[in-house]
Formats: sequence, structure tokens, C-alpha cells
Amino acid sequence: MTTDTDPKSADPESAKSADPESADPESANPESADPESADPQPSEPLPSGRGLRPLEIGIGAALVALAVFAGASDLGLSLRDWDSYGPVSVDDPLPSFSVTLADGTPLSDTDLEGQVSMLTFWATWCHACGLEMPTITAIEERFADEDDFHIYGVNRDDGPMPERTALVEAYTADRGMGFPQIYDTGELARGFRIEAIPHMVIVDRHARIRYVHLGSVGERTLAREIEALLDE
Repeated sequence: MTTDTDPKSADPESAKSADPESADPESANPESADPESADPQPSEPLPSGRGLRPLEIGIGAALVALAVFAGASDLGLSLRDWDSYGPVSVDDPLPSFSVTLADGTPLSDTDLEGQVSMLTFWATWCHACGLEMPTITAIEERFADEDDFHIYGVNRDDGPMPERTALVEAYTADRGMGFPQIYDTGELARGFRIEAIPHMVIVDRHARIRYVHLGSVGERTLAREIEALLDE
């Protein structure tokens, strides 16, 4: 413990005459001092973590939101259009397109007016698509006599066209797929915003999207939907 006494002004003789036995041995021994009775040394106040945490969270959230908004701006996106970047859904307008069937017949979105159409997006390398093909061929046979119903396969394989054509022709012949194919180069996939396959879109006579199926779907479900549209 420090005192306010100037060491230069202290009397050396009085220091020599001090009785060493009169000193309190407990107070002289630093090891015997009671730590709880000692005056705590003053310390710098530490910032409160609890007080800073809401501020840190708020700043972090603001930075994340700013990064997302900046990324969307770089892509030319706007918040009001955010829900339009998934696949087309029921009641969405039919995308405009102009493609050619494998036999050379042109097909556009306006050609779907006046008929019920089913577009199925698939590829030879897609295992789930292969599992669904028996259902598609069953629907093809079931509605074979319906002149107002058409199935279009939208093939998503890639590679040079001669090899791709040979691959698809062998695949469809092996599975009895008689419906016409479209060798999509990306126009239909972009127009319908396809993210995964198999993917199926059913369009009514007014060229409106009425049913969308991502992944597998049963024959009875498809038949019921198609029959309902044919009856309209």
C-alpha cells in the first residue's frame, strides 16, 4: 500500500528506533493478507458485449442485404420480378417460341391454340426421365384417337447433332416413344425456365398453361387432367 509521505523528509533515526517486535507480523507478511479485504485496484471499464451485439447483428444484416441487392442490380433484376425466375407455373402466359420438330415440321407457341398439348422435357442421361417414360407412352396410347391432343418431347441432350440424333432415335425406338421430338438448343428451356428434369407442362386449347409437373407423375393424374381440358 502506498502513502502520501515524502521519503526524503523521513527521519532516519526514528526509523532505526522503531521496535521491530511491535510491528504486526500478519500485516507485514504479504502472503497472509486477506485478498477479500484488500482494496481492489481500479481498472478500465470494459465494453459490454450485450450492448454491442444488436448493433453488430444489425450491421451484418445490412451488409448482407446490400450485397444481395447489388448482385441483383448487376444482373438487371428488380425486386418486383423476383418471383418470375423460377419455372413457369399454372396460369403463367405461354412463352413465345419457334422451333422445329425432328421431322422438320415447324412449331411455334401459336400452333398450340385449338388443341390440348403436353410438353415433356427429358434427356437420355436422366434416370428419372427413363422411369417416367412408360407413363408417357401409356398416355400416348390412351389418347391416340384424340385429334385435339398432342405430346411433344423436348430433348435436353447435348453434343453434335448427328450423334445426338442417333442417340435419341435409338432411345425412343427402344421405349416405344412415338410422339414427336424437339431437339432443344436452349430456347424452350430458357422460355419455360426449366431448372430440372423431368418437367412436364400441359397447355389448354387457349394456349394457357394449366398444369405443371416437376418430377414423376402418375398416369391417372395425367389422364384426369387431359380429359378435363378436352371436355372444356
